[in-house]
Amino acid sequence: MAYRMVHPTTADQICPARKLALLALVEVEKKDAYVNLSLRELMRQKRLPSKERAMITALAMGVVRMRLYLDHIIQHFCDYSLDELPVFARNILRMAAYELIFFKHPAPIVGNEYVKLAKRFEHKGIASLVNAVVRSMGEGWQSVPIPSLDEDPVSHISITTSHPRWMVERWVKFWGVDETLALCRANNEPPPLCIRVNLKYTERELVARALEFRCRKIEPSPWVPECLRLDTTHDVTKLPGFIGGLFTVQDEGAMIVPYLLEPKPGEIIIDACAAPGGKTTHIAELVKDEAEIIAVDSHPSRLKLVEENAVRLKLFNIKTLLGDWTELAQQFINRADKVLLDVPCSGTGTLRRKVDARWKKSEEQVKQLAELQSRLLEASVPVVRKGGVIVYATCSLEPEEDEEVIKTFLERHPEFVLDDPRPFLPSEVPNAITQEGFLRLFPHKHNTDGVFAARLRKVG
Repeated sequence: MAYRMVHPTTADQICPARKLALLALVEVEKKDAYVNLSLRELMRQKRLPSKERAMITALAMGVVRMRLYLDHIIQHFCDYSLDELPVFARNILRMAAYELIFFKHPAPIVGNEYVKLAKRFEHKGIASLVNAVVRSMGEGWQSVPIPSLDEDPVSHISITTSHPRWMVERWVKFWGVDETLALCRANNEPPPLCIRVNLKYTERELVARALEFRCRKIEPSPWVPECLRLDTTHDVTKLPGFIGGLFTVQDEGAMIVPYLLEPKPGEIIIDACAAPGGKTTHIAELVKDEAEIIAVDSHPSRLKLVEENAVRLKLFNIKTLLGDWTELAQQFINRADKVLLDVPCSGTGTLRRKVDARWKKSEEQVKQLAELQSRLLEASVPVVRKGGVIVYATCSLEPEEDEEVIKTFLERHPEFVLDDPRPFLPSEVPNAITQEGFLRLFPHKHNTDGVFAARLRKVG
């Protein structure tokens, strides 16, 4: 999307939109902050027109998302290593490059604006450097050499889509070059806004009708009967029906997971890693609030979110329990009909929602999480009655956290079998079930978050 060029009122005045975006980016680097939270706090302190707020957000989020690609372009025109430049200078250059490449703003104006920022936050030498680099980028950024997809697919995908090299290497190994390229490109697109209609109290068509004048487009999900896909510029929490609990915001892929439990009224169902409660409340809605649902989480503030969501959605049979599931599970031996284990994971399936996330993850983290996930799954074994079900789920794309955890578990526990997910889905989802019998959704294939799930039934 192209953004209107924002000009200050005088020749020497600094554009407040660019200044705030720069401050947010510097805070992200210096304090390892999250860009969305930094932006929220900075803009809370200022009263700016909606168009400027939109530009600030698009610029700062875009720079964080495309950092690796921007650095590759800038480094071609800069005689200094970007790592050696002061943090303000480094981010001034990234912002300028982003405006040139993605907003397609004219190089002379971009250069002028960022030279002023350099003078304000650095010194004349940095200002001269910014001027020279921006002028050169404006004339030749399109001709910067990038390794070809055929000769060096990992480097090509990593640079052009701005993903960490280690991540791309893994995905090429697991999914192949074409799938990885499509996946990484999808991660740079804005995710759809989906809402889950609370069918205990209303109908999807009624909510759609109530929202039609606040949305540019509304369409029903073809897969989930309670899901609507919205296109709106309004704050979703201010839309009619949100405060009254008629709907909640949730990814479409996440809505599919509770169906694998096949929850029924009268059952005891435990959500062992429940916060912030999206799937917990969905389970309650699926059974019309007529099952005993126990929501467990080890973080007090996040568990409070489960309680707040339940109150807003008018769901009264959700009980919360604070603590580590690996320690609390022994309280529920042979008591649960169903357990949802939506485990902590690397979250590599949610990169398009969390622009910082790709830079905060590591391969070592994936291995450590796999150990935790296995412990959580082991703790659930004695909790489920014979004939009961554990649904294991992640928002990870990493086989170590997904298929490998389940395969190892089944080798250790012959009393469990892997069920085919198809009979439990709300409708057929194309290309969603793997040959091994797992549910796996991808951003580039299903326009959902990356989702993995396995339905494990206790037969012995």
